[in-house]
Amino acid sequence: MLSEEVASNIAETVVSLASFDRGNSMFFACTGIIIDYSLTTTTASILTSLSLIKSIDDDSETFLNRKIKVCLPNNLVAMGWLKFYDVKCNIAIVNIKAFPVLRTCLEHQQLKSQSEVVAVGRCFSSGKLMATTGMLIDNPSEAYSEELEVSTCEITMTGVGGPLIGLDGDFVGMNFYDTKVTPFLPKKKILELLMQCRKIPTCCVKCERGVERRTGRRFSNPPEYPGLDVRSRLGKNPSLCTICDPEGQTEHEDKLLGTLSFLPRWPQDGYGVGSIDERRNVLRSRNYPFPLLEDRGGRLFHTFEDKFCEDIWWKLTEKVASHMSQSVVSLASFIGEARFFACTGIFIDCTESTTRILTSASLVRTCDDNDTIIDNLKIEVCLPDKQYTKGTLQHYNLHYNIAVVSITGFSCTRTAQIYDQVQIEPHGEVVAVGKIFEYGILMAASGIVTHKASKINCKELMISTCKITKAGIGGPLIDFDGNFIGVNFFGLEETPYVPSNIILELLRNFDGKGTGAAHFAHDQNPTRWPVPKPYWCYPSFHIFEEDPEDIEPQRFD
Repeated sequence: MLSEEVASNIAETVVSLASFDRGNSMFFACTGIIIDYSLTTTTASILTSLSLIKSIDDDSETFLNRKIKVCLPNNLVAMGWLKFYDVKCNIAIVNIKAFPVLRTCLEHQQLKSQSEVVAVGRCFSSGKLMATTGMLIDNPSEAYSEELEVSTCEITMTGVGGPLIGLDGDFVGMNFYDTKVTPFLPKKKILELLMQCRKIPTCCVKCERGVERRTGRRFSNPPEYPGLDVRSRLGKNPSLCTICDPEGQTEHEDKLLGTLSFLPRWPQDGYGVGSIDERRNVLRSRNYPFPLLEDRGGRLFHTFEDKFCEDIWWKLTEKVASHMSQSVVSLASFIGEARFFACTGIFIDCTESTTRILTSASLVRTCDDNDTIIDNLKIEVCLPDKQYTKGTLQHYNLHYNIAVVSITGFSCTRTAQIYDQVQIEPHGEVVAVGKIFEYGILMAASGIVTHKASKINCKELMISTCKITKAGIGGPLIDFDGNFIGVNFFGLEETPYVPSNIILELLRNFDGKGTGAAHFAHDQNPTRWPVPKPYWCYPSFHIFEEDPEDIEPQRFD
């Protein structure tokens, strides 16, 4: 049915949930899917069915005061709290404190009718994982709402809220229950609802006369962690936090410690993810700074695990989406056991047992002195099948911040269409593709090419409006036909990219000069390509800076 690898992966994404009344009697139990998780944040989000807290007698009534418990894949039980729900689509999002065992489930792919699928569930009382197979079929006589699709998998009520997956582990949707067939909410609709969840302010939505009624509601942090949700205070772009960013701020650390003196210093046992040693080791291995304080809801900005997600795969042809999934890789460089940098790359050619990858020279160049590369770095490559292999730096150009890494023992099946030169017009639609090294998650963001000049001192650079994260550095920019447009870099307000004609000239220069650095006939000095450094954001500091009267000391008992 499922391969051992797929079964192992899905087992780490599926949890069970149960709701309880005030007398601690179980009200409802079902399955959930981990959809958002990072070790650099303090919470994980779980998608499940609203049936978890919905009245059996009245579908319009929800019991928001139900206690929620979540049984994790390692059989630990965590307390959960409701973050968002949508009555029309019968979904809920429950948050829990993050645990190192978790991994996310949502990956792009779209299966057709008659495809074989597997419905997965987990029992709350035993923690046992369950699965049943079936086929995707057409909605019988349109018996279900237009949002739903149908499979022939036969599940029990325990499987409600569980994932429907393809045989390769691709996420198809979330299951509901019926007696003859199993309706499910497809991935596309789920992603739309997740975007809605992010847009709704962090508060309860009240319905008043003259105000449009919303079926979705989003909630702030649970009562025991009162009212400190940093995301609601960062404006439209949560990746920009000028209050907590120490860059350009003098005596920033002293100001933090003085202002938030009521908070405990980091680390304190019993807070955050795992033990103190585990938390230190995770941050140290990724070369991330330690936080100064224990602040509920605090998170690390500008990490290599930050995702950029947009549901645009369905807009691309199946051929283009498949080509990207088989040609885009992620890379990381290491100094000893500590990771130095992580980015994206794309296969460009394959000869016998050697495959070459085009990526960013930020993978190997020094942070403070951009004119040199770091010797003796270890490079690892996450392949399309999520296997890891050793990479070797073959070529680099510091002016254009481009590098070529080679791997052996692997023959790629797809490469970038670099040699098919396509001229992209201003305002032409493009897609930036990236991949996270830690999880192997493929990501995409759409945008257009603009007339703007780059702030980086490299006149040949062009700009797109695609919104990516640091993980997308070195990734390909393509048009909707899959044509290679350039290699992306990262900017806080723009996404600069090296266009394909420069890339082609560089590759020819590389091949003509052999291994090492490439220089054009006209002497060019290396250009600075600044990458934002990671830093911790403290919700309490935001509240104090914006309104000192609004701050309340947090309870840590």
